[in-house]
Amino acid sequence: MTLELLTGLGVIVFAGMLMGCTILPMKYAIKWRWENIWMAFTGFAQVLFPLILLELTVPEAWQVYKAAKPSAVASALLLGFGWGVGNTLSGIGYTMLGIGLGTSLVLGLTAAIGSLLPLAILFPGRLGSSSTVLLYVGIGVMMAGLTLSAQAGRQRQAIRSASETTAGADLKAFGKGDIRAGLLICVVSGILSSMLNLALVFGDDIRLKALRVGASNIAAVNMLWLPVEASGFLATLFYCSYLLTRNRSWSLYFSKGSGSHWFIAMMMAAFFMGGLSLYGLGTARLGEMGAIVGFPVFMSTVVLTGNTAGLVTGEWRGAPRIAYVYGMAGLLLLVVAIVCIGLGKAAA
Repeated sequence: MTLELLTGLGVIVFAGMLMGCTILPMKYAIKWRWENIWMAFTGFAQVLFPLILLELTVPEAWQVYKAAKPSAVASALLLGFGWGVGNTLSGIGYTMLGIGLGTSLVLGLTAAIGSLLPLAILFPGRLGSSSTVLLYVGIGVMMAGLTLSAQAGRQRQAIRSASETTAGADLKAFGKGDIRAGLLICVVSGILSSMLNLALVFGDDIRLKALRVGASNIAAVNMLWLPVEASGFLATLFYCSYLLTRNRSWSLYFSKGSGSHWFIAMMMAAFFMGGLSLYGLGTARLGEMGAIVGFPVFMSTVVLTGNTAGLVTGEWRGAPRIAYVYGMAGLLLLVVAIVCIGLGKAAA
């Protein structure tokens, strides 16, 4: 493997670790309801922080958007909105199923669709190449690892008593929701969430235009992410506003002790934005197929980190031994998947 390839993959792995830690602080926002923490987190992560960074790093940003291809801007906005719907659903699914099982399902589907669909559309001539076959193998191994992780989650969930089951909106019951409803929500979320990578692929002209006016690599990536994230925030804004009104939970934002929860939301946003920015930077270092190859590596790392976070924070406490066996086997396969995909890129 070349130094450039190793550097790109290393950046993507680190990005996945940051993204995998995004949901972890949410477990400690126990004085807020789900809609409070999710609205605050996404507001910081998808609107406020990107705008501040853009203003600091690319003063002529709006001229770049005008110069970019209209199709690229439209792709970023429309695909970003679809991803936003999936992202909102993922927040509900994670709460119902827990971090480990939730991230396995959502991100597994996201990685497979987000990688293979752009490959089929943009590089149909490479579908049968030897390097692409290794990508298929890596994605297949990844899906097997995610299946084992999901089985581990089902084994863990089986020990929950019926009295602990909730509708999934209360953060105090994190990982104790209706598993069938949670599974359906996470599957739909995984399909829609793949649009994040599609937005990166089909909106790339924005990044290229930013580079031409002298923006740094990471600033150019953030220029692409802003329309994606801002349009994605609309789904969260509508749904969480509805919940905040229905549950009369707006007042929780100003309740005693809420200052620590605002900090939690900002911490989640920092992990999210750092992970997303570094992912875009890493794919740029991998060349024209960077997003196709990098996405399953990124998502596998997110799942590895999310499962580890769930284990460390006690989601698996009291689970049967077989759940740990399935879980460890699944994590091992995810590591193998990352190696396979890296070797495939090296052979390209």
